Amino acid sequence: MTVSPTVAAALAPVDAVVFELDGVLLDTAEQRAAAWRILLDEVLRDPRLPATARRGPPTAADFTAYLDGRTPAEGVAGFLASRGAAVPAGNPADQPGEWTAAGLGARQDQLFTAALAADPPRAYPGSVALLERLRAGRVPVLLATSAPHAAPLLAAVGLDGAFDQIADGQTAAHRGLPGKPAPALPLEAVRKLDIPPRRAMVIEASVAGVRAGRRGGFGLVVGIDRDGHRADLEAAGADIVVEDVSELDIGLVITHPWLLVYEGFDPAHEGHREALTTLGNGYLATRGTAPEQRAGPIHYPGSYLAGVYNRLTSTVEGQRTTDEHMVNMPDWLHLDLRIEDGPWWSEGGLRLRRERRTLDLETRAADPGGGAGGRRRAAAAGGAAAAGVDGRTAPGGTGDGHHRRWLERQDQRQQRL
Repeated sequence: MTVSPTVAAALAPVDAVVFELDGVLLDTAEQRAAAWRILLDEVLRDPRLPATARRGPPTAADFTAYLDGRTPAEGVAGFLASRGAAVPAGNPADQPGEWTAAGLGARQDQLFTAALAADPPRAYPGSVALLERLRAGRVPVLLATSAPHAAPLLAAVGLDGAFDQIADGQTAAHRGLPGKPAPALPLEAVRKLDIPPRRAMVIEASVAGVRAGRRGGFGLVVGIDRDGHRADLEAAGADIVVEDVSELDIGLVITHPWLLVYEGFDPAHEGHREALTTLGNGYLATRGTAPEQRAGPIHYPGSYLAGVYNRLTSTVEGQRTTDEHMVNMPDWLHLDLRIEDGPWWSEGGLRLRRERRTLDLETRAADPGGGAGGRRRAAAAGGAAAAGVDGRTAPGGTGDGHHRRWLERQDQRQQRL
């Protein structure tokens, strides 16, 4: 059966999100780098290193080329090869400090663990918030990292059990999988849930991780630039580069071809959610702002009429230019509520306990409701213009009562019901 490209484009963008640990979820990149510097200093001063090996200190380019995203054993082997040296591969049972790639890698992990004992790991708040939104929306969350012991690190920041699947350095060692930039670890994570890579998103902070996501055929590759490496991440193949995970808005929580659904309220992304849930019929368009909200730093109620513009003439670099901008018509969405003589909802008198916003592209209706009640907007395709708001309240969650207001426009006449 042929799938309509229009329907395919309306589906939720991802069926799963794959996180990296260092630099994406946990603020541990510096401790990891410090452990590498100590280890490599030890190795470069070791008399067992061939006399012909280049012994200069590791550079930032070395970290990017040979260490970032790799398993510790791979990092050791790759770095030494770049200096004209080699050690036996060894095996995962090698003790820390043994003169093998596995043993030296274990030493690196030992140093990293000691660094964390002095400076415990911290989770990035924006990453934790995204995890919570995804889990609330029933979107599987996965972890793919070359770090050898992900579970204790997650437990240390209260995130044990937060991920549906984990593929870490231990997984790589036991299954013989290469670290990044090979895509084996993120592919292993989605394989466990039988999710095609093209339907998953990866979030990475290293060039190697971004390359792994691109080589694995993942549908969306996001780079996190916390230290000014945006150009490198983009060159590696990142579709999007942001400075913090909180800038991402993954609100689609179901895969129905006609529905756009957002779970929960996210002030950082409310502006573009209001824009994406705009309803219009060719004559009138209204942003998806909740009727009880007023214009401010978070919300921007707006309705626009076809052909109604503001003409503005300005001077730019000595040149006069005239532009036409769409401008708001008077806001017709005012719908407020209060209990007896208490404060109005718009003034903080009521607290929203839950929000689930739905745009139905088939019926041209939006429901930004939450909790026991709800609000519904609709735009008609026939006539000059027609639109309305239907607000319903349910005291005590019983479903009783309703609150409705409509605004209709027909042949320049306005009627309120």
